[in-house]
Amino acid sequence: MPDFFDVIKTRRTVRSYTDEPVSEQDLRELIDLATLAPTGMNLQPWAFTVITDRQTLDTLNARVLPVLRSSGFLESIQIEGLKQALNDPAHDIFHRAPALVVIAGNKQAPGAMIDCQLAAENLFLAAHAKGLGTCYMGFLMFGRDDLEVCSLLRIPEGYELMAAAVVGHPATAPAGPPHRNPPRIEWVR
Repeated sequence: MPDFFDVIKTRRTVRSYTDEPVSEQDLRELIDLATLAPTGMNLQPWAFTVITDRQTLDTLNARVLPVLRSSGFLESIQIEGLKQALNDPAHDIFHRAPALVVIAGNKQAPGAMIDCQLAAENLFLAAHAKGLGTCYMGFLMFGRDDLEVCSLLRIPEGYELMAAAVVGHPATAPAGPPHRNPPRIEWVR
């Protein structure tokens, strides 16, 4: 097992995956580790859905892309090539990853969004420590109010989509560390 600080320093977003499936055992372990994240008042407001069915992922992709395109979001994109990719009818927002892990949060729980995001970070770090890759599925959030998307994601009654990530075996090693600006720090002594 790699050193914890090395896991944090070397984790990268992966957008290219092999066809090798992720074992159910590994996915269960990732979720178990995700649920060890801090949670306000120990409410543990999360529910998880794991999708490994390619047809369901393709259906979700076909449903979310038009919502994303009609949202006005594309006009704000400054990343070269991303706008073109999202306008490509063959684009797969899931990067052909073999698994999608969805985290839904209880609508009544205060702080559910934060708790679910913390669980997602645990999942990302645990996956990296196991040699797996992940990519946060922010584009999926554009479909969070779509009833068909919520049905496909098996969002339970009283819950809403809070976070999601694809998981798989990286096809290529991501590039070195991304540029990070020095943090702004104010000291009060």
